[in-house]
Amino acid sequence: MPDVLTAPEAADYLRTSVDAVKRLARQGRIPGAKIGRGWRFRKADLDELFAENVLDRILGREAKAVLADPDTEWVPLEQVKKELGL
Repeated sequence: MPDVLTAPEAADYLRTSVDAVKRLARQGRIPGAKIGRGWRFRKADLDELFAENVLDRILGREAKAVLADPDTEWVPLEQVKKELGL
């Protein structure tokens, strides 16, 4: 698969419709560029977007922010278990 995808290629890659890809791109929800009459999408951007969305769904935005914060103080798992009575 090429590094830069057309709207139909991006739709195939994401397993959705071309109309959905174009609509999401116009809304700014999928990174892309309109060149002339057609949209172009970097495969790496789509991969990154997908990974971020999956992580958000699994962890939630707040947990993701905590994980990314270098000032987060971590507590050993054994201490958490003890405090919870496990």
